[in-house]
Amino acid sequence: MDTNNYTDIDSLIASFLHGDLTPEEAARLISWIRQSEKNRIHFMQIKNFWESTEELPVSTDKALAKVLKQIESGDKKITFWQFWHRAAAFLLLPLLIATLWLSLGKIKSSSQAEAQHTKISAPFGSFAAFDLPDGSKVWLNAGSSIEYPNRFGKKSRTVHLSGEAYFEVKSNTESPFYVNTAYFSVKATGTRFNVMAYSKDGNPSVSLAEGKVAVTKTDAKGNQVVISSLKPNDHLIYNVLNGKASVQSEDTYKHIAWKDGKLVFRNDLLSDVAKKIGRQYNVDIEVVGDSVEQYRFRASFENEPLNELLRLLKISSPIDYTEIEPNPLNDGTFSRRKIIIYAANK
Repeated sequence: MDTNNYTDIDSLIASFLHGDLTPEEAARLISWIRQSEKNRIHFMQIKNFWESTEELPVSTDKALAKVLKQIESGDKKITFWQFWHRAAAFLLLPLLIATLWLSLGKIKSSSQAEAQHTKISAPFGSFAAFDLPDGSKVWLNAGSSIEYPNRFGKKSRTVHLSGEAYFEVKSNTESPFYVNTAYFSVKATGTRFNVMAYSKDGNPSVSLAEGKVAVTKTDAKGNQVVISSLKPNDHLIYNVLNGKASVQSEDTYKHIAWKDGKLVFRNDLLSDVAKKIGRQYNVDIEVVGDSVEQYRFRASFENEPLNELLRLLKISSPIDYTEIEPNPLNDGTFSRRKIIIYAANK
């Protein structure tokens, strides 16, 4: 049967839904469904039967009676095995209908469950703090978003993160807590940790403040592989390019200070400093020159205006900067404020 031409198969499906298939036709239909995932999906997509019917239209009693009637009107010398072959084919119809009915119900329930999700975003220049359905607490950093179900399952609690967030997970060893990102997944039961996984950042990270977590990724075969198990004060950096991770023990507060409205730098590269300042203040910062990017800073800022922060950076290092004011765009909005940092003239 040509699986690319659905005319004949749709006729079989229509007969199937009305309970009019012969054993030979039933065998053909079942064989066709099993040929490919595409065929199975096509069969499942014919929803009119389920949408217009509240009860299963075929019963095993009726199917068996139909077989007996055909036998009685046909060959009187039919063998037991011939009888059973025909009966099984007809009895398979209600079983297959029931299976597909339940499958469709699961798909609908799944779709409804998927629709019952909450997505929270924090625009650049701001952050958000909120509680999850299980009582766990989340701080969402600037330029980030998180999605989670309105009700967690009994066996797991899963959220999907893009950007950066700090978690204080309510303890529940029977229902592990998962933070899924585009790069890796973090598993915890009850702990405090920070996950940074911006889409345009080549070095996502995990910082553990308390408890323990396992960081995993999916390999080429679809299996979950443990990248590392972290202990308190461990900071993991994942290299997206080579798929390797490095872990070092340090004061992790600098990685989570943002949730308290602070910027803490401990011998950090200017390139990393610029990224954090840009997110915190909703401004584009461009660092010009490789040597300038390698400058390192040690400083702490709390609720400082951007101009004051830039001034302090300038007087504490051999850099200078130029500010480009926002320009009107064709759609009536304005471009983002931009800061260009470069080496100071000696």
